[in-house]
Amino acid sequence: MTKNAAILLVEDEPVTARLIQKMLENLGYTVEGIIPSGEEAIQVLEKNRPDLVILDITLAGEIDGIETAMYINEKHNIPIIYLTANTHYSVIQKAKEKTKSYGYLLKPVKGIDLHWTISTAIRRHQLEQGP
Repeated sequence: MTKNAAILLVEDEPVTARLIQKMLENLGYTVEGIIPSGEEAIQVLEKNRPDLVILDITLAGEIDGIETAMYINEKHNIPIIYLTANTHYSVIQKAKEKTKSYGYLLKPVKGIDLHWTISTAIRRHQLEQGP
């Protein structure tokens, strides 16, 4: 199921978002949308159900990526992969402690890392759901 998986990309840097979108499409995934803020991501998730969310930890707006992930964890059963340029231990630790995620991708993202992280996250999520 990983190929053709529907992915919501929550990234507020347009150039980065477009590059990741292109990589995802080249890998055979469907990009359900590029959302620049946590607030908008929450609104979109009330209407759409992607197979996976790739979520930047540091987002512009009132709600950062960790708070957005907390909401997704609480309200939706959708696996999350964090995207970050921030390698500060405290930020990663906060994300790890406060949310359930299925992986981390460091910017700049490489296609092979993107593919393996997505396929592993979706498979792990499927296994956790049971038969």
